[in-house]
Amino acid sequence: MARPREFDRDVVLQRAMELFWERGGFDRTSISQLTSAMGISAPSLYAAFGGKQGLFDEAVATYAQRPGVPVAQALPAATAREFVQRTMDLAIEEYTSSQHPLGCLINSDPLLADRRDEGRSVIADRLRQAIEAGDLPTSAQPDDLAEFIVVLLNGLAARARDGVPRERLRAVADMALRAWPSDTS
Repeated sequence: MARPREFDRDVVLQRAMELFWERGGFDRTSISQLTSAMGISAPSLYAAFGGKQGLFDEAVATYAQRPGVPVAQALPAATAREFVQRTMDLAIEEYTSSQHPLGCLINSDPLLADRRDEGRSVIADRLRQAIEAGDLPTSAQPDDLAEFIVVLLNGLAARARDGVPRERLRAVADMALRAWPSDTS
């Protein structure tokens, strides 16, 4: 008969998520680092999560459900410009918070390109809605604008990980927003 679990699954999952985030993703985090941070044995990790990949997948899903996800929080903004401004403001706050590792887990791991592409698609869809609503010019290219935003978010996350101060990141975001289309004709 199997022994009952002697740890809180949510607590150890949170610890794993933070370690993957801090270390820069799946390949940069070892099983021994995970078990040490989680305070569990390797057999317990495998029994609870099926292995490192299963743990990583759950950690990423947990990360994506956090209330600090900037794009999801900014979606209800009244205009496309407000959406982008709010996304940048929230991202900078999140990426530089002292409450968790710096930067962004999704942006830090090469294995999460599909997740980044999903985020880009959400942004492009929001921008298409803005064109249909007359908030952006019909000449605006939502896929190109979405890529612009994603590149900016990735850069902000990387520089936050490097320790660049919040104020400098805000200045960069403000500069980038000066390139935002303003003519709605």
